[in-house]
Amino acid sequence: MGILVVLGLIFWALSEAYHFVQQHGAAIAAFAIVAGAILLIWSIGSRALFSGKAPPPIPAQTERGSTAAPMNRATSKRTPARWVGPSESVVVQGSQIAGGLFYLGDFVQLDDRRTTDQYAINPKLSASAARPDIEGSSMPYWPSYADITPAARKAFINWMAEGRSSRAYGVGHVFLFFYGLEHRAFIDADSSSLPVLIEEVQRLLIVYADNNSFRGYATRFLSYARIAADIPITSPTPSSERAVSSEMDVATRLHLGRALQQKGALGPDDALLWVLAIPDVYLRTPAVRCFDEFGRLFRHRFNERYPNGLALRAAGNIRLSYKAASNAFEVPIAGSHERYPDICQVLGKAQDDLKRMVQECTDELDSFSRFVGRRPDSRESMQAALLLPEPLQRDPANGRIHLFGQKMHRSMGEHKRASTKMRNMLEAAGFDMPANGKVTPGLADQLGSALDRIDIAIEPDRRYGSGVPQLDDQVIIFKADGGGKVDAERPGYRAVKAQVEVAVLAAAADGDASADELKRVVAGVRDAPGLSPIEQARLIAYAATVFNSPPKQDRVMRKLGERSPDERTAIADAALAIIAGNDSVDADEVRFLERLHKALGLPKERVYSALHRSSPQQGADEPVAISQEVRAEGVPIPVSEKPPAALPESTRPEAEATPALTIRIDAARLARTQRETQTVSALLANIFEEDVPSPPEPAAVAPVATGSLDGLDAAHTELVELLEIRGSLPRSEFEQRAKDLKLLPDGAIERINDWAFDQFEEAIIEDGHDVVMIEHIRKRLAELREAA
Repeated sequence: MGILVVLGLIFWALSEAYHFVQQHGAAIAAFAIVAGAILLIWSIGSRALFSGKAPPPIPAQTERGSTAAPMNRATSKRTPARWVGPSESVVVQGSQIAGGLFYLGDFVQLDDRRTTDQYAINPKLSASAARPDIEGSSMPYWPSYADITPAARKAFINWMAEGRSSRAYGVGHVFLFFYGLEHRAFIDADSSSLPVLIEEVQRLLIVYADNNSFRGYATRFLSYARIAADIPITSPTPSSERAVSSEMDVATRLHLGRALQQKGALGPDDALLWVLAIPDVYLRTPAVRCFDEFGRLFRHRFNERYPNGLALRAAGNIRLSYKAASNAFEVPIAGSHERYPDICQVLGKAQDDLKRMVQECTDELDSFSRFVGRRPDSRESMQAALLLPEPLQRDPANGRIHLFGQKMHRSMGEHKRASTKMRNMLEAAGFDMPANGKVTPGLADQLGSALDRIDIAIEPDRRYGSGVPQLDDQVIIFKADGGGKVDAERPGYRAVKAQVEVAVLAAAADGDASADELKRVVAGVRDAPGLSPIEQARLIAYAATVFNSPPKQDRVMRKLGERSPDERTAIADAALAIIAGNDSVDADEVRFLERLHKALGLPKERVYSALHRSSPQQGADEPVAISQEVRAEGVPIPVSEKPPAALPESTRPEAEATPALTIRIDAARLARTQRETQTVSALLANIFEEDVPSPPEPAAVAPVATGSLDGLDAAHTELVELLEIRGSLPRSEFEQRAKDLKLLPDGAIERINDWAFDQFEEAIIEDGHDVVMIEHIRKRLAELREAA
């Protein structure tokens, strides 16, 4: 019951207080304002009253906080620190320190009536410790001699006494000493001390250069100290390390400012120096790893874009101030630099343009950088040189390609052409010989690219529709700007090249390709309309090489099937011209022409009529001469050792009484034929022969037809070739083709893909609504055929 009464009284009191506040709210607020004002005035008066009184004195041995502080009466009772010169030797806490270069005392005076005891070595402060803090682990980021622990002081004094060279001590001790050098150079501004201070900081920089923080502060000190001492600063050179600076270094600012004052524009070297010193420019790996190539490429691109230099206008001149590493002061630095334009105040978008140029040059070097990263020992190889951007490949400073060019041009001599083997070309270019003895398409393309850079063309050249020459194959090189580039897919060029290939096969149809036939092929190229000089040169060189290394049958057949009707007619006429130009036409050559016309879809009657028109006119009743009999004295055929059986006397012909004529071989003609055969090798006479049935084989082994892909029989090879030519087939058409070849469609796809996995480690056919040959495998398949 009592609890209820108490709660009721509390509720009543709160209710009454609430009503009182509502009724007298304005009066309460006014009272609070007046009371607050009175309290504020009292507080201010109390502070003013006590501020005039000095704090109690601090005992001499008491450790106290550092940082700069205003001078007061207490400060005036302490001993100002003095500068200890380099020739002096003093004792601090029982340790003798020689060489000076520090402040000894309680505090040092700053230039704005402030003082600091941060780097004053106070001999009154305790430096006794059983275990000195050599690493400086107890020292803060900005150490102060007055604030660090006795163990840290002990270690600092030991470091000073040992000559300030031991790397066992932490960098905090080095900075604490360095703070005093800054004060002497820029607050005391004693010009006579500057050479000694510069020499000492240079010495420290050598000892502690591996510390990035100290290296940055020390380098900055040296630049500003030299300016203050009027000592010339060495002009900087571009370096990848400059791109990671937090601010533009003063040496770069002065150099670029002087250049702008003298010329009003920057050249490529100064532009590179500027962009690398911009704080937010960071070089990526390709530029850092390949900095020499990056610099040369940047200069080339700069000269392309700014042939007269990069004109700049600055909003103001250079103003320098030195901010101490101790964070105790910042002072302006006067000097001749104040009349130079400040590159940091340049107007316009030139800086952004140079930044983009840096990124573009870096991207161009990406492939070269990756190769060098994987194979650093091959940096100077031809393979590496070919990955460089084109301007660097043509640069004489790139020794590999330049020397290769000099060697090849000497080899070609005044005629500016030469014939050699592929092996010799690879050796001259510095390429490694293929381990398996086969020149790959990639290696052939690399050689072609190297020759492009030295203005030499090569045939056969796979890039322009020819095969890949192997190590012992003949190649022809000749002078041609840029390597003699042509459009291999231009209809006119393609048509004449096909005529050359077929004409070469026609010349070899009788098994005896002669130099006269080669001359007729070359004459056909020269007479072909619409060819440029470089196209003619390539086709003539190609014709000369294919006489010794004829094109593959599969490749020629595929190309014949792709020709237009006009091109097919021209190809047939080219073959007819070669064969009809001979003194005689034998049966092998006629069969070749028949098969050629069949492959081209032309009537065989064209062969007979063309040969008839080209043969000498004879009497109407006389047969057409396929070959002419030539009888001449020569080497007699030996008589058989076994005499023939004697005939009855009654059956012997009367002519037997007359001596039989001796059959002789023309030795001169035989020798001439042998000499011609040495000039051009025998070509594939049976390239278009009908399929000859294979001899019976055991049932377990399927016969492999001539020209089939290694590992596939003729039927599966035909399906692959069909897809290679077409790229894709409707599923229905593929099924019909497979059935025609006595194959199950699904089984054929599985068999071909199994073969592809062995060859390329992936499937070659994708099955769906259309049966599609994978494009990049399609290209590799063509390379496989060429290599075969």
